Amino acid sequence: MRKRIAFMLCAVLLAATVLAPAATRISAADRAAEVINALGIMETDRDFNAPGTSIVTRSKFSQMLVNLSTVKNDIAGESNVSLFKDVRKTHWASGYIQTAVTKGWMSGYLNGTFRPTQGINLQEAVYGVLALLGYSNSDFAGSKVNAIMKLYKSKGLDKNIDKGATDLLTVNDCVNLFYNTLNTTNKAGTKYASVLGYTLDSKGNIDYLSLINTGVEGPVIAKGGWYSEIPFSVSMAQLYKNGVACKYTDIDAYDVLYYSKSFKTIWIYDSKITGTIGSINPNYTAPSSVTIGGTEYSFADTDVALRFSAMGDLKEGRVVTLLLGKDKTVVGVLDIDEYNVTMTGYVLSTGTHIVEDEKDNYRVSDYVTFVDAAGNEYTQDYDSSQVLLGEGSLVQVKFVDGTASVSSYTAPDPVFSSYTFSSDGLYLGNTALASDVKILDLKKNRYTSVIPERLANASIGSSSILYYAFNDSRQISELILKGATGDLDSYGIFTGMSYGNSTTYNYIIDGTSQALVVDSSASLNLDEGPSGFVLEDGILTSSYALTGVKVSSIGVTTVQANNEKYTLANKYDVYLYLDKKYVLTTLDKVSNLTKYTVMAYYDKPTFTGGRIRIIIAAPK
Repeated sequence: MRKRIAFMLCAVLLAATVLAPAATRISAADRAAEVINALGIMETDRDFNAPGTSIVTRSKFSQMLVNLSTVKNDIAGESNVSLFKDVRKTHWASGYIQTAVTKGWMSGYLNGTFRPTQGINLQEAVYGVLALLGYSNSDFAGSKVNAIMKLYKSKGLDKNIDKGATDLLTVNDCVNLFYNTLNTTNKAGTKYASVLGYTLDSKGNIDYLSLINTGVEGPVIAKGGWYSEIPFSVSMAQLYKNGVACKYTDIDAYDVLYYSKSFKTIWIYDSKITGTIGSINPNYTAPSSVTIGGTEYSFADTDVALRFSAMGDLKEGRVVTLLLGKDKTVVGVLDIDEYNVTMTGYVLSTGTHIVEDEKDNYRVSDYVTFVDAAGNEYTQDYDSSQVLLGEGSLVQVKFVDGTASVSSYTAPDPVFSSYTFSSDGLYLGNTALASDVKILDLKKNRYTSVIPERLANASIGSSSILYYAFNDSRQISELILKGATGDLDSYGIFTGMSYGNSTTYNYIIDGTSQALVVDSSASLNLDEGPSGFVLEDGILTSSYALTGVKVSSIGVTTVQANNEKYTLANKYDVYLYLDKKYVLTTLDKVSNLTKYTVMAYYDKPTFTGGRIRIIIAAPK
């Protein structure tokens, strides 16, 4: 029997179980774009692949409205009549314009023109989608524009759109508007997505998973002439790798692909598990799964299972790399001579345990547990007399022909032009982040995966970079940061101390009053009010006061104070302070600034990655 290399992958994988990526890997903007593009709503007969920042013309918008309607499959581009002086019946969009006008979704101008090449502004676009939802002029009493814009906001159509009524809309703006339209109700109170025949999820929104799994084929493993298995041009397809839009050149060897012929979309996954086969279950005669490092992985089909059967070549003790598909089942297997892998990560702990040697005898071995930039946690045997590792250091594990070598790793000093991320989070200084970049934020032994947009405009300092790696294009492919986001801390309100057998700090966290035991070495903020808390195994080790600003206006993802915008955290708590008590509430219930004084509290400035963590409102 081959020597068993004790290599275990813990079940902390961030890979999705279906085509939809994990929530930590896809932004709201990416989700909206993926859904709207998959439905073909942005597809127009002219300039279909326009950049996201380009202005949408009125002619294109008319076709988009048709695509978002129940008559999508019944309308042709050309018409048999010329409705406007500047839209002849031979105009490429005349049929769409005719439909939009006769249905009351759009209108022309008093001089008999439609102005098809003019950009669509927000109020025109909003009127169009409200008309799709069943609203008409009779529903807009008083000032029509004001009534339209009020309904636009009350129905949540403004989410992720930062434009005024007369501002022209870009492709990205229209994507968000249409996505919001699908997820709101029409005049009759029915979700518009269901009117179009789409399935809704448990929250009543368009079911993303159902949508993208309908008609999806695969898997296809990226090796050899794999592209010949895709029934459309890969270079012209919409590509998403681990839930993030990417390019053809981002597809790596042995990635797993799924595709939709009707949507011309490809979803790419790069989940690979390298380790020693611990067991084949239930047996070699009828294998249905394999166990590596204590985790069991089911086979996707009989072709894979055959390799682990009595007639196959893979047996217990063999080092292999599993290729995981969209539901984390095994869709392919690489032998030791097919795939050599190097993993670098942050050491979480070291210790000793008992392992079985090549003669089936037990012995004591050192082990190291580490986490890589993708958030995968591993445990690997090593010889502590040869390699010095400790918590907080970096380790590198190389598998070559089935043999693992472990070494300590010293990251080179960061050499970026600056340590500030771009406004979209896609550059650090002037160095681009790869489309499939893996980013981890650490604080001691706690960690969280981070998407690039979370770091937009953040200045982190060179000492915050624990590890980085480049791909062949000199783009950042892996990044491990130290406390860059603040998202690993807890946030709440310190309400005072109490004394007894032990000293406790009294807090409200997530709306619940708690008394937290204080560590004797804790560095604590003693000012009552909104605070950030650092907890280690339930013990408060340190805390700090949050900085407050008086809110002058409230947006979708920001609040404004003193002519400066502050970004809201993905998770923030809102409290109403009433009768000397803090009551958990929601921002929309206290957003009337004529009735409430609203204070917002942040951990650090937005330009350093900070966010609004706590909001407190009090009646005036």
